[in-house]
Amino acid sequence: MGTQFVIVGAPRTGSTLLVRTLDSLQDICCHGELLADAVRGYQDGFDPESATAEERGARAARLLQQRDHNTVGFIRTALDTPSEATGFKALYGNLLNPRWHDVVNMLTVEKVIHFIHLKRQNTLRRYISEKILQAGGPNHSGAGGRSDNRMRVHIDIDAYQRDTEAAAAEEQSVTALLGDNALLQLTYEQLAADTAATVAAVCQFLHVETFSMNIAPALEKVGATDLNETVSNFDELLTHPATRDLAVSD
Repeated sequence: MGTQFVIVGAPRTGSTLLVRTLDSLQDICCHGELLADAVRGYQDGFDPESATAEERGARAARLLQQRDHNTVGFIRTALDTPSEATGFKALYGNLLNPRWHDVVNMLTVEKVIHFIHLKRQNTLRRYISEKILQAGGPNHSGAGGRSDNRMRVHIDIDAYQRDTEAAAAEEQSVTALLGDNALLQLTYEQLAADTAATVAAVCQFLHVETFSMNIAPALEKVGATDLNETVSNFDELLTHPATRDLAVSD
């Protein structure tokens, strides 16, 4: 059995990019979200692009039924592959959901699971990215987002501060859950700046031999990077002490 791992983090911290890039490597199997409202990105050789809508729907229903019937067994089966490393993604909210207590207990108590903790240093950009997604704007390239999509959102600074405080509390709770398990801390900024080098470091952590020259990002960033183009009250962000520095930082 190879190394088993879980990618954890808040939404919009680059977890999908990391999942897709790891799964593109020959010796790694990386599922998507297995503890969300639906089973997403389960890697079993199924090709959704060649399947009919009915086939995709039937498979989704079957996976959800299997997951909900015996979640611990479902996760153990998902992690039991011939790959040198196998893992999946779980956001903070999934890990802290009492519904998945038995699964989290299984993942953390046995001390064999490796955890990759993704954070985003620029909490303002994470919040804005989530607001754009909720408004139906650009996502990642694998979900149909396009770099020429333009959307402007208004940012409630008080709401941003409350969201950031809540995310920090969730991070603290998840960190306590992980305890002294094998843990690699990464940031979105590292992953975005040099995906190949960051993923190579992840491979080393997972005891998978690979070469950074063979690693390419599996997704492309989409949407505007200049907050002045995406935030309708950008000038307000520049004057508020809670957002001023983050608004001008990449």
